[in-house]
Amino acid sequence: MATRLVRRAISRVPTLSPAARTILCRAHATEAQAQQVELKAKPTHTPKTFQIYRWNPDSPQKPELQNYEIDLKNCGPMVLDALIKIKNEIDPTLTFRRSCREGICGSCAMNIDGRNGLACLTKIPSSGGPSMITPLPHMFVIKDLVVDMTNFYNQYKSIEPWLKRKNPPENPGKEVLQSKEDRKKLDGMYECILCACCSTSCPSYWWNPESYLGPAALLHANRWIMDSRDEYTKERLEAVDDEFKLYRCHTILNCAKACPKGLNPGQQIQNIKKLELAN
Repeated sequence: MATRLVRRAISRVPTLSPAARTILCRAHATEAQAQQVELKAKPTHTPKTFQIYRWNPDSPQKPELQNYEIDLKNCGPMVLDALIKIKNEIDPTLTFRRSCREGICGSCAMNIDGRNGLACLTKIPSSGGPSMITPLPHMFVIKDLVVDMTNFYNQYKSIEPWLKRKNPPENPGKEVLQSKEDRKKLDGMYECILCACCSTSCPSYWWNPESYLGPAALLHANRWIMDSRDEYTKERLEAVDDEFKLYRCHTILNCAKACPKGLNPGQQIQNIKKLELAN
């Protein structure tokens, strides 16, 4: 169709010689044929296999990896898109957490191809091989990709993550102000979304999950220790000054590699240790 239209347009140009018209027609015909061949060569179906950890507490069967194949041509680019497609179209019993789909809530944290991350921020690997999706490591599994976060949240609660003051504000009923310089000290800590990717990638946390606070809780502890508006710095340092709570960190820095927000919990833990020495 396109070639015929080109020929009609060329035939209406009076300044072209017959030889020039022939050359142009052949060139456009060759280009149109090449485009048709290219369109035919493009695959209409791009299969991708996902090996997903499955376990149901109501079933006596052991945990297993179940294979699901989807067409990437009809799926979004992220791993969470694939999981939602599998749940909606193939297996509604598949269980996983998700909420914001924007890397803000941290709900969809899981282990994807051996690395902790957020499913909503992790692109589906372009390689043709299968992708393995399992729960966060070294956590009690509730069902499929959902893990028990009770201990993790209790450790976060133990560092008292709220502003504590001994004196009332200068202006009653008004906010407690701080300088821009003091505010910058909180960068790299306040962005944490408590997804647990860092803590569940830490070998020290695997070995002592009940006694070692872990990278996420200690990062938030340092966030309040460094806050110029907080007046319980000494008490906060004393609360974490423990052989297991703080000093189980051996600076392996798996936490920094796993953090989907690009934070470095290990650096914040080192800062707490330095402050402990200075006290």
